[in-house]
Amino acid sequence: QVVWRYLLNVFPSGLTGQERLSHLRLKAAEYSSLKVAAPAELCQVAAAVRKDVVRTDRAHPYFGGPEEGHPHLAALQALLTTFALGHPRLSYCQGMSDVAAPLLAVLDDEAQAYLCFC
Repeated sequence: QVVWRYLLNVFPSGLTGQERLSHLRLKAAEYSSLKVAAPAELCQVAAAVRKDVVRTDRAHPYFGGPEEGHPHLAALQALLTTFALGHPRLSYCQGMSDVAAPLLAVLDDEAQAYLCFC
C-alpha cells in the first residue's frame, strides 16, 4: 500500500512522516468535496463509467459478489466519475477502470486510490 503512494508521486518531496499523514487527510477531504459536485454532464459521464465498472474483474474477491449494492464497485464508480468530471479534457476513456481497480483493491481506500490514479 505504501509503495504505490511513492511510485505515483502522491507526496511532495521532503515531507516528514507526520506531514505525509496530514497531506493524505487534506487530499482525502478535497476528494470528498469533489464528489459532491454534480454538474449537468454527471449522468452522461456516470453512464459511460458504469459500463466498464460492471465489467471489472468480478472473479477477484475484492470485486466479486452481487452487483447491486456492492461497496467496492460503488467506490470504483465514484472514483472514476469524480476523475472524469474533475479532468474534463481527459474525461473518461474505456479501460481506465482496469488501471483504477487494482489501486482500489490494494489501497482499500477510495480517496487514496483516487490520488494515485490522478
